[in-house]
Amino acid sequence: VSEDDKPVLRVPEEAQYWLERGNRFAGVGNRLQALACYDRALALHPESPDAYNNRGNVLRALRRQDDALASFQQALRLRPDYAAAWCNRGDALYEANRPMEAIASYDVALRLKDDIPEAHYGRGLALAELDRPAEAVASYDAALRVRPDYAEALNNRGNALRDLRRAEEALASYDAALRHNPT
Repeated sequence: VSEDDKPVLRVPEEAQYWLERGNRFAGVGNRLQALACYDRALALHPESPDAYNNRGNVLRALRRQDDALASFQQALRLRPDYAAAWCNRGDALYEANRPMEAIASYDVALRLKDDIPEAHYGRGLALAELDRPAEAVASYDAALRVRPDYAEALNNRGNALRDLRRAEEALASYDAALRHNPT
């Protein structure tokens, strides 16, 4: 196929191509290739909140929290009601040892869309980090109402219940986590 035979794509279509290609690379764990694709998509279409959000997720996975936070901020500048980006921003803040800011991001995500189990879960982790186990249990419970088989939420719920000295409930939560994820 010669250059003349290739389809000519308009800029938004080409940017979407690179975004989807980045998603495929991210899906198989090739983070550097994914990052390059998201950067290419953004060079073509710098107003893509999805590309910034996905770029932020890859940067988080690469442990580049400051860069990830900058990408999430760009996504939110373009689309302030982007609940997933608020949740992802919360995850990056939590991983950067900024639990209070993480909780604030999770709260925004949950005000926008209250059925994001990862936002409830992340909020629970941040609350536990701040030694607020009763509130953490409530957040884990909220995550479990949305996704009852969420093994990580069940396990961390058990940890928070243990911290509250509620041993029987903690054991039941650990047992449920193992039923959903025995490994």
